[in-house]
Amino acid sequence: MAAEAAISSLVELLGDQLIQKVKFLRGVEGKVESLKAEFKRMQSFLKDANKKQFQDESVRNWISEIRELSQDAQDTIEMFLLNVESAKNWGLFKRCTTFPKRMYHLYGIGDEIESILKKLDEIKKSRDMYGIKDLGEAAESSSRSEVELRRRLCPWQKDEHLVGVEDDVKKLLQESILYEKRGLSIVVLEGMGGIGKSTLAREIYNHPDVVAGPFDHRCWVVVSSEFTPQETIKQLIFELQKSKEDKQKLLDEIKKLEESMKDKLFVQEELKQMLRKQLEGKSYLIVLDDVWEKEHLESLITAFPDQQDKASRLLVTTRNKIITKYDQYVHKMSLLDSKKSWELLLKKAFIGSTIGKCPEEFESVGTQILQKCDGLPLAISVVGGLLMETQTKSGWEQVLNQLNSYLGRTESGVSAILELSYQNLSPQLKSCFLCLAFFKEDFTIPAKRLVKIWNAQGLIQHEGSTSIFEEIGRGYLNELINRSMVQIQDLKIHDQVKSCRLHDLVREVCLRKAKEEIGLEIVKGDGGMPSESSNKPRHRVVYAKNLETSSSNQNKHVRSLFLLNVHADFEYITTPSHYWKGYQLLKTVELDAIAFKRFPNSFRLLIALKCLRIYADYGTRIKLPCWFDHLRNLEVVHMKRCCVYFPRLVSLKMDKLRYFISGAIGRGPTNKNMWNKNIECLRGIRHKDWMKSTLTSSCHLRELGIQLGEGRIKREELIKARASLEKMQNLVILHLIWPFKYDTDIALAVPQLANLTKLKLEELGKLPKLLFLKLQDAAYRGETMLVLCDGFPSLEALAFRDLYELKSVIIEEGGMPKLKHLRIRECPDLKTGNLPQHINIFTQ
Repeated sequence: MAAEAAISSLVELLGDQLIQKVKFLRGVEGKVESLKAEFKRMQSFLKDANKKQFQDESVRNWISEIRELSQDAQDTIEMFLLNVESAKNWGLFKRCTTFPKRMYHLYGIGDEIESILKKLDEIKKSRDMYGIKDLGEAAESSSRSEVELRRRLCPWQKDEHLVGVEDDVKKLLQESILYEKRGLSIVVLEGMGGIGKSTLAREIYNHPDVVAGPFDHRCWVVVSSEFTPQETIKQLIFELQKSKEDKQKLLDEIKKLEESMKDKLFVQEELKQMLRKQLEGKSYLIVLDDVWEKEHLESLITAFPDQQDKASRLLVTTRNKIITKYDQYVHKMSLLDSKKSWELLLKKAFIGSTIGKCPEEFESVGTQILQKCDGLPLAISVVGGLLMETQTKSGWEQVLNQLNSYLGRTESGVSAILELSYQNLSPQLKSCFLCLAFFKEDFTIPAKRLVKIWNAQGLIQHEGSTSIFEEIGRGYLNELINRSMVQIQDLKIHDQVKSCRLHDLVREVCLRKAKEEIGLEIVKGDGGMPSESSNKPRHRVVYAKNLETSSSNQNKHVRSLFLLNVHADFEYITTPSHYWKGYQLLKTVELDAIAFKRFPNSFRLLIALKCLRIYADYGTRIKLPCWFDHLRNLEVVHMKRCCVYFPRLVSLKMDKLRYFISGAIGRGPTNKNMWNKNIECLRGIRHKDWMKSTLTSSCHLRELGIQLGEGRIKREELIKARASLEKMQNLVILHLIWPFKYDTDIALAVPQLANLTKLKLEELGKLPKLLFLKLQDAAYRGETMLVLCDGFPSLEALAFRDLYELKSVIIEEGGMPKLKHLRIRECPDLKTGNLPQHINIFTQ
């Protein structure tokens, strides 16, 4: 964590709960209170230190020392608390036989606190030497309240980078993308980092004339600096397939190819042929974003058929000049002129402002700030986010002075601006921002997943339901977006952020700061040697299958472990029996494209674990061990694509468990009381297991997903299911999944619930022979209807009647491909301007 956040987290940990637990240890209670008081005083001095660190390296080192000490103190206290809690679950015999040894270790907490206090005293002496003063709390609390108010008033501003691109979009569409030229053409957007290449490409890719235009296929992949031809081609193959079933077939085919042939060049050529086969006879627009080398493009180019009877385009963004033998249209990105720069700055600096426009007295300072940005859109947007914090001339002057200080220590203006923007984040936002370093380069980061990581790290302070921490977490994300530290990748209905990403230049700052401030260690390759490491790693990202990365002594500090399979293929892994023993404080474990065939026994020792996420292939089987409920601090279990099997005697009545998400529960436990009443999200449960559940109307369940299909379900069973669902008065989201091969009347199971805002009938859109669909009255409730990319493959006619809430219909590419007629009656607010032009619309 950032120093301020680390101390804040420690002070909270040293609260009344800890004091109650050390009362039986003579002399320790007073030491705990002294430690809390000393670190609380240190918080006020840190405010002055943060201001002085711009010019003084000694002050920066002092901040580093206090951060490291507070993190060590937190390790010590948390280990003590875990030891106290784990002893409660022991049997009488074990508690009696281990009592002397246990008391010896528990009393050791007093000596450790004494050691920390001595080190803190040394840090206090150096503080006086550097002239660091106590600035108090008033200024920060005032600033924080303003930030919270703005966060509520204005979540984020749309199209913040779009100043100056309108003419470019029009020109590129007319002269290259939609130009009536047959065959394959390459369109290159060339320019320096931060100039807006990807933003311009995205505007073209999503332009209505392109979406409804001449292309049979559209696809977007990020190439990046860590380019491997084989993985990029596989990604293109998967992206071009819309249905889960087709993707799974391709995955199996590719796995068989790679397992049978070890010659990588041969496999690569076979994959190119698969891609060519998908594209043959079709026109296509494919975006290759962030291509670094000419050789990278040329290694891919032969996979794209050049068909003289079809108009196809490759849209390439790059920082470097790329020359190929194919016809090219090169658009060199320009820096913004002074007028456009000023327009963008004001657009960012006055988001949600009551001032309305820039006061005249700000203009001189603003002009000087813009000179440091050199017309680079990313730099202007980020510095605008800084100015957004203050609406006074003196505040703008302070930003200018800080910027001048940073320009003396960095090579470029944009580096100075990004560094300054990070330093001006609140302690909480700094820690949240650094968690983005856990993800791969150019990774699309789901907002929900990010918020859960923040919560597992203790960065979201809240009391109450999951919806509260999600709301707070989304507020943090919106704030980072407003500051242009994070970019929006995709939106949900009602413009809520679905996913986000980091710009390359911002990610460089994020990685560097994460290594310095939160002990991030990155391990690349199967050799197991960390490429970027810390003396006391507290967060570890492993880009490989080999988990033997470090000594158990280093593991004891680690709070987060991310195991990322850099290959597209899913794999099972095994770990040595002793591997997990050292991870005493581990709170988050994420396995990406990796899963355990069998949970290692030492995994049960992760008693601090709060979040377990396994992202695997559809249908991956995971068997939970009988000791799974010993992980009593678990709040989130996320195995969305997996089929989870329970042992017969397991019970998940873990008091802190809030989320249990699986693709399906293959075998449910016989224990009908297994779910605790505090659970808020339960997905993948079978119909028959749900009917046995003892959850009542007083439970906190807000989201539920039920599998309705292990054979035909009788009408009376569906009615009983609806009755049980109607008891769940807190339910907001309901997923009902059933196989379309049965003629079950699923509507019988749909409950009438006052708080239900989202109903998902998973298989309705997959009925293969459905030609006509009519939705009337209460058949659809909501303002926006979303048709998925593989939905309603045969539907030819659709009718809406008396849907008074419906305002828009969004059809993803590939959805309702045969729809010809849409009849609308008594849907007064429905707008249809965005629908494909080939649909005949009748209104009455």
